[in-house]
Amino acid sequence: MIIRDISIVTLTKIIEKGYLSFEDGLIKNIGEGDYLGNEESISKPGLIAFPGFIDIHIHGSVGIDFMDAKEEDYSKIADSLYEEGVTTFLATTLTSDKESLARVCKTVKNVIKDIPSLGGIHFEGPYISLKYKGAQNPEFIRDPDIQEFDELQKISGGNIKYIAMAPEKDGALEFIKHVTQNGVVVSAGHTDASFDCVSEAINNGLTNTTHTHNAMSPHHHRNPGVVTAAMYFDEIYPEVICDTVHVCPNTLKAFYKITGPDRFIAITDALKVKHSNIEHFELFGLECIRKEDAAYLTTGPLAGSLLTMDQALRNLRNITGADYVSLAKMTSKNAAESLHFNDRGELAKGKLADIVLLDKDLKVKEVYKLGKRVK
Repeated sequence: MIIRDISIVTLTKIIEKGYLSFEDGLIKNIGEGDYLGNEESISKPGLIAFPGFIDIHIHGSVGIDFMDAKEEDYSKIADSLYEEGVTTFLATTLTSDKESLARVCKTVKNVIKDIPSLGGIHFEGPYISLKYKGAQNPEFIRDPDIQEFDELQKISGGNIKYIAMAPEKDGALEFIKHVTQNGVVVSAGHTDASFDCVSEAINNGLTNTTHTHNAMSPHHHRNPGVVTAAMYFDEIYPEVICDTVHVCPNTLKAFYKITGPDRFIAITDALKVKHSNIEHFELFGLECIRKEDAAYLTTGPLAGSLLTMDQALRNLRNITGADYVSLAKMTSKNAAESLHFNDRGELAKGKLADIVLLDKDLKVKEVYKLGKRVK
């Protein structure tokens, strides 16, 4: 298939007018100017091709949470995410008991072959800090347990790709070294770690920070924490919830200026109320309420977002002034690179034909997954 008369955002430049060809799920060619070949083509003037968005931190959608989603629910969530341009996502869990995590692992193992946009599982917890638990249930917080994790990874069929944890906990460094050597990405999240602790964790394999600025030790001029480390260490890919609620616009602008576009990962951290009309709900035993542009525990703290990835893109453009190449990195390439998903994250020959076509206002018009139109 060939889509012509479009602008194309690559990692090095923007092709103002060109064409994309793809077959067998892969990008076959990217050309500049008019398409002069004989193959059947579709003209989409005025649209801008970005690599499909990758959301590595999302808890659910359309009223369904991954913690209790049935096998048939995954396609419903995936379809709702296509609407916002997401062509790869990680099913994100909550801090919970082993049996509940095992259920998610088993379900993902059973459905992943049928849900092409499902990239695996993101464990948010349970090995986190009580001080920075946020909207995680404290009843299930525990120390890192290699045996437990290995058992869950086996149940998942090797599909746990990412874990958010507190690197200051007992046994954390040994745990980080073990799981990263086995291909799992580790992120500092819900953590009271010091700058020095993060530095040591990096030496053992840690590469990310979870919803940076939220639920972690802050930047402080005498007691630097995880936020300071996320700004300083080039090895770190910091996730950021770009809804302007979890991180205010000026902080977002300053953080982007410090980190630049080559490490920054836009996430939604969206809860199941996204793409639904649900107002009150439970988050694994914690009562929550939807209010304005986010979700909150009924006790007051933020619980998660209602953000879509296309809105995150627009927010980043409006707040930071980032160009299209930088936006493509923050919404796709950096996440793919962090997860070692080397087959996606950019529009280039041989990469997956995961494509989102946007209009000049950066609104989603069409989405292709593996070259098949899904929106």
